[in-house]
Amino acid sequence: MHSQFTKKQTLVAKGFAIVLLLMYHLFENEHLITSLNVTYAPFALENFLTVTGFGNICVAIFVFLTAYGISKGLFAEESISPKQAYHQATKRFGRLMANFAVLFISVNALWWYKFDYHTLYGVNKQGFLYMLTDALGLSMFFDTPTLNMTWWYMEIAYLLIFLIPLLAWLVKKIGYSILILALLMPSVITFHPDMERYLFTAVIGVCAAYGKWLERLMDKKYSSILQWCVAVVGIVLCVLVRQNYVVQQSYLHIADGFIALLLVWFFGVLIASVPVLSSLMAFIGKHSMTIYLVHTFFYMALWQKQIYRFQYAGLILLALLVVCLGYSVVLEAIKSIVVKICKRIYNKNKKHKK
Repeated sequence: MHSQFTKKQTLVAKGFAIVLLLMYHLFENEHLITSLNVTYAPFALENFLTVTGFGNICVAIFVFLTAYGISKGLFAEESISPKQAYHQATKRFGRLMANFAVLFISVNALWWYKFDYHTLYGVNKQGFLYMLTDALGLSMFFDTPTLNMTWWYMEIAYLLIFLIPLLAWLVKKIGYSILILALLMPSVITFHPDMERYLFTAVIGVCAAYGKWLERLMDKKYSSILQWCVAVVGIVLCVLVRQNYVVQQSYLHIADGFIALLLVWFFGVLIASVPVLSSLMAFIGKHSMTIYLVHTFFYMALWQKQIYRFQYAGLILLALLVVCLGYSVVLEAIKSIVVKICKRIYNKNKKHKK
């Protein structure tokens, strides 16, 4: 019987992925970090930009984990019908949209005076419709104005929810041949640019769930020292390969799928075995979606001077992480209170009707 890749291990991997995201967005712009006098010692500038540029792998990690998690659940229910699978997908889509709408409301409740809604969305019915589209995370689907360009990820998150059941069904029918299909299809069919970029990574995630790849890696009886050495050397090679100009230009969508698999194993299995660090990263991973969706407001739009004032790259990254994490914790607490109040009101009304 194979070991299980647990929910906590998934959260640990998400925690590290969101740290990579913050690192990438904070420091990938050479002009910005030099103009703001960011200190990145002991790295040379070129090496520092190579490492921070690698942080862009974060999206592939989230795509992999989404594909892996959903398809793992589907494979566990062998008798599930397509109708049931898409019923689950619809419910998942509704939850994600509702959570995004709550975050959208929170952002506007806090910073409404900072935004020029008339210029962004327009006025009257047009403005309201554009704002509603943005509030539901659908602006990228309809190419309408958005308050935050980072929210482009909602489009791929929604698409994956409905695409992955199909990919899982295909894997069960044709096996790993789907990997070749995923490589060739974008040459035959015109895909959405984001889906073309991350389709192969999603297929890798589905195949990993189908073949229990992570569990098989966990079952290997190699010494911890050897596993850590392989992981560290492997990650260094991944950075060098992925940040190569030719790979960036032509093969990034392929490289990202396999690199995401390696990083999820490293973060979710090896680092998850480190007690205190694993708990901390799992906590961050629990709030990773909110951090992803609000961090741009802090580091770029509203608090740029305050965040970069810490000067040292490590401290700047920590400051942004703490601020975003604090935002998410408070938002989740408020949501929990509101849900409890709504349940009490509902139960009281139910008793009165009886």
